[in-house]
This record gives sequence, C-alpha cells and structure tokens, in this order.
Amino acid sequence: MASQSDLRYTFEPLVGNAEFEVVSFELKEAISTPFTLELELISFEPDIDFGQLLDKPIVFTIWDGKGPVRYVHGLVSRFSQGESGFYRTYYNALVEPILARAGLRSNWRIFQQKTVPQILELMLKRQGIVQYELRAIRDHHVREFCVQAGETDLAFIARLAAEEGFVYRFEHSETLHKLIITDQLLSLGLISHGALKTDNGDESFFDGEDVIDPDTVLYQSDSGGDQARPCLWRLRYSEHVRTSRQVQRDYTFTNPAYRQEHRASGAFLEHQSSDYERFDYPGRYKRDA
Repeated sequence: MASQSDLRYTFEPLVGNAEFEVVSFELKEAISTPFTLELELISFEPDIDFGQLLDKPIVFTIWDGKGPVRYVHGLVSRFSQGESGFYRTYYNALVEPILARAGLRSNWRIFQQKTVPQILELMLKRQGIVQYELRAIRDHHVREFCVQAGETDLAFIARLAAEEGFVYRFEHSETLHKLIITDQLLSLGLISHGALKTDNGDESFFDGEDVIDPDTVLYQSDSGGDQARPCLWRLRYSEHVRTSRQVQRDYTFTNPAYRQEHRASGAFLEHQSSDYERFDYPGRYKRDA
C-alpha cells in the first residue's frame, strides 16, 4: 500500500546544469492571482552562477513513488545564497509565473473600438505570453475607448478582467505553464478531490483500497500517522461582515431619461445587516447587459 512517505520533491532548472535538493517549500495558489512558490534548497555547489537561475524557467515536481503527480513550472524571481557547511550550501528561491512580470511594467495606453477579450489578448502578447487560452463564453460589447492610466500592466489586466467577470488560473506541465482565462468560473473545472471526513472509529487509519469519490479528499483531524494519500489536516471556518447590496446607475445619450439602474443583493446575510449598500456611477455604459 502506498503512503505519503513515498512522496518526494525535485527542483530542476531548465537552463544550466546546477543541481539541488529540496529542503522545504510553500506553494500559494488562488483564483485570479499569480502563484508563488518559495523553496529552501541545498546543493553541493557553493558558488552557483545566479545568471543560470534568475529570470530563467524551472520545474518543481512532486513525485509519488516513481511517478510524477504534480508539476509547477515558472520563472525564478528571487534567488539567494545562505549558509555553507562542510559539504553543502543553502539557497532560497522564489518562483512565479511569467504573468507576474507584468507587474514590473507600466504605461499609458488608449485602446479604441475593441472588446475586453481583444484588449486582454493584446496585453498578454505585449508581455511575451504565448501560452494562454482565453475562453470568452459570454458576449462582450466593443468599448469606444479604454485607457490604461499609468497602471502596471498586471493591475490593468486585473482591472479589465474584473470589470467584465473574467477569472484566471494556471495549468502546469513539465515544460511550460499555461494561463487559462474565462468569463465562466465553472469552465475552470472542479478541484479533483474535495472534502471527506473519516469516521472517529477508524483510529486515524485510512485503507488505500477504500473507494473514495474522486471529488472528495480525506479530512483527517488527527494528524498523526502516515496516510495512504494526501489528507486535509487543518480546516478553519470563518464569517465576516460585507457589503450586502450593490446599486449602479449610468447615463446614456441614446436615452437620457433612462436611469439605467441595476440592483443586486448578496446571499447568506442571516448574520449581518442587509443595509450596507455600495453605490457606483461608472459613466461609461451605453446599454444594459
């Protein structure tokens, strides 16, 4: 029976011949956010050329036994050398997607007679991002003009995406990472293995032969022992007070008397007031969605 002790991790630069072992890592991923992968590494080489790592691609691989189960591909944004012992030297690396480089550029631009998907594609090409997939499922109106007013390219892309309901995530392989952008969240798919709690009577033991729904994950509140597959050990539930109602109006010269007002109320407001209203007057919409 396989167990989590069969897991191992490798960090492989795709440029140069430096070799490392992984001491620890922390991967942070979220919808519509560039991922970050921070690693503590160790190497027999005490004087690795930083030029072989900085701004260069790497692949981080999680192995289960002899086979890879997960890749994280990206560019090294930060690399630092730590202490050296008798034989080996510590290093630290920060890995991010190529999209994160858009946060290092800013500009003033005007786009005319283009839809948001068209503008997003132009911006991605300006970043040199060719590995992307833009899934525009809904109709998007042409904008007479759209201004990038000194924002970083990343902030501009994020603002446009949010205005028209686009979200993004990344897909990884051994040789590249692809940016997936869509205006329908469900088109991103479901997280494989979602949430399942073990019975208290199983003495913290999970039999690898048990049949588990592919959309569930084992929740093991007792973190002791070695489970047959990755488990969720810690879960924290929280609630917070938020805006409960959104009201938006706009003016259109095609119908000056029409207020073009739209309202939307939040769900699950049982534990807070429903009077927290946010009002907006964007000043750019010519018609209803």
